[in-house]
Order: sequence, then structure tokens, then C-alpha cells
Amino acid sequence: MFEELKKNPLLQKALAAGEERVGKTVAALLSNEKVMAGVQRAVSSAFEAKAAVERGVKTAMQAVNLPTTDDVAELKKRLAELESIIDGLAARLDKEEAPQEQAAPPAGEDQGAPRP
Repeated sequence: MFEELKKNPLLQKALAAGEERVGKTVAALLSNEKVMAGVQRAVSSAFEAKAAVERGVKTAMQAVNLPTTDDVAELKKRLAELESIIDGLAARLDKEEAPQEQAAPPAGEDQGAPRP
């Protein structure tokens, strides 16, 4: 039924006319300096309010000794650095152990004694 209504030429003309009028109205509003100044103030106020809320949440979380998002991010960074250091140390140990394993005789064999 909705598909049939969408195909109706009168409804299509009405929608097109409505879209045109809304477009003109929006363009007129956006070109008005007072409206744009109001929009800019509203956006600026929203950003300031968001920052104030974030500061309040951070203070509250610190007061109850819970980690903030910044704390978690810092811990993740430190863990990544530690993992990198550990990987480097493991690689160095592997390099140092590899020549020793090749030079050592297999367990249970004596190099100088002949086999019976």
C-alpha cells in the first residue's frame, strides 16, 4: 500500500514542493547572521558542558579510587612498552642459546669415550 502511495504523481509533486520550501527556509536561516551566531553559541556551550561533565566524572572517579579512561589508556601504553621489551629480551636469549645448543653434545653421550 505504501509503495502505491509513493508512486502517486500528486503525492510526488506535493513532496517535491515541500522539500523545496524546507530547503529555501533552511538556506534563509543559515544565511541569517543572528541565527548562525545562536547556533555557534549553542555548539560552544555544548562543548563546554561536555568538558565540565568529563572533569566532574574524572574527579568523582578519582575520589572513589577508580581508574579513568585516561588512566586505562596510560596503562595500556605501558603494557605495550613492557611487552615490546620482553619480546626483545626473549629474542636475545633465543639468539644466545641457539649456538650453545648446537655445540653441546646430546645428553647421555660422552665425547671422548668409544662406544662398546
